[in-house]
Amino acid sequence: MTSPNPADPTSGATPGAYGEPTSTPYGEPTSGAAPGAYGNPGAAPAPYGAVNPTPAWAPGYPPPYAGPRPTNGMAIASLVTGIVALFSCSLLGGVAVYLAKRAREEIRTKGEEGEGLATAGLVIGWIGVGLGVLTLVFLLLYFGVVGYAIFSSTNT
Repeated sequence: MTSPNPADPTSGATPGAYGEPTSTPYGEPTSGAAPGAYGNPGAAPAPYGAVNPTPAWAPGYPPPYAGPRPTNGMAIASLVTGIVALFSCSLLGGVAVYLAKRAREEIRTKGEEGEGLATAGLVIGWIGVGLGVLTLVFLLLYFGVVGYAIFSSTNT
């Protein structure tokens, strides 16, 4: 493909002073800032150390990005403790419930993330407590029946 000839009006380039093109065949300028670029291309740059007179929150600028909110650590701990209570030691269900309630209070006061984690830890913790109570009832019934059978057979 050949480059556009600035002297030829049919080539697509518009000639400027001394015959050099001031725009490409597609209409983009060859010098200066591109349309829509940041800043004012006609203004001189600010000296070193000068404060920007237009703050970032001024109209026409997007608001500054604050970043993600941190996740509450107690919410994560309550979920992990609830899962451990569910699969190994159901006595930890009470600890998961306590951590989840404290995490929900902290999330509301500090504005952190993790409300769903705390709720999941609370639910799983209560399931762990329920399984612990059922296990305790089963063990008491089992040893009660076995003890009754042992003592009733020796007394006859």
